[in-house]
Amino acid sequence: MKDLKDKTAFVTGGASGIGLETARALARRGARPILADIDGSAAEAAAAELRAEGADAMGLSLNVAEEAEWARAGEAAARFGQVRILFSNAGVGGGSGAFETYDTEVWRWAYAVNAHAHLYACRTFLGAMKAAGEPAHLAITASMVAIVPPPISVAYISSKFATLGIAMALRNELADTQVGISVLCPGMSATNIVATTAKLRPGAGEQGAAAQTAQNMSGVLASGMSPGRIGERMARAIEAGEFFVFTHPEWRPMAEAGFAEMLAAFGESADPAYPGDDIAGLVAANGARRMNVAVNR
Repeated sequence: MKDLKDKTAFVTGGASGIGLETARALARRGARPILADIDGSAAEAAAAELRAEGADAMGLSLNVAEEAEWARAGEAAARFGQVRILFSNAGVGGGSGAFETYDTEVWRWAYAVNAHAHLYACRTFLGAMKAAGEPAHLAITASMVAIVPPPISVAYISSKFATLGIAMALRNELADTQVGISVLCPGMSATNIVATTAKLRPGAGEQGAAAQTAQNMSGVLASGMSPGRIGERMARAIEAGEFFVFTHPEWRPMAEAGFAEMLAAFGESADPAYPGDDIAGLVAANGARRMNVAVNR
């Protein structure tokens, strides 16, 4: 999507962090950002900041985990302009502790924000973006933990794996449209995700070792990469139509080791007489012409 001038961009988690900085980078290229955030006052304050910098921007309140709120957000966006860039970015952490001790309410909430919200976003905007028949772009924020899972929250890691899967599946679905797609997989970033998670999570707050882990993570992320750098990188990826957007190259050796282990596990067939999966038939049965992966390019 080479020309971003006057394109309306809807950004979730837009009041701060990567969302705000990506919106700012898009605005520098002439786009018109809509900053959607669960904190509506902060979203409007951030939009006012962008307007002071010369951008045409608006802010609105949106809890991305509540499907019912998306209709109102879509109507507000339509009054501002037809969305041609959708950045489904809002995310939260997932709590701490052993998997078998997870609070199921917190688990469902983490998935609602980190995974289900991408469906709600696309139900609201993607159909019109496809039907317009002009260049548009969908961007989704996953995480490096979806590529290399460190020993942290299972809810966070698995919901970000789901996000990566959503983006990879949509890459196939959008292959024959004018809607490009990117999936952002940042490493450690200096955002407020830990504080936001603590403020918004349902149920009782974390106690004991879990609370200490959250405090430790706040310290680790404080020294993470500037969201401004990540936002600028994301804007370049939207312009260039890049799919994978990796911002932290220091994770590459771990990714290589993980994929090497996976590839090494491909041995002999479990049934030597089996002729092999008809992958082309699988693709055709689903009404597609190809899988949008590097091997077919």
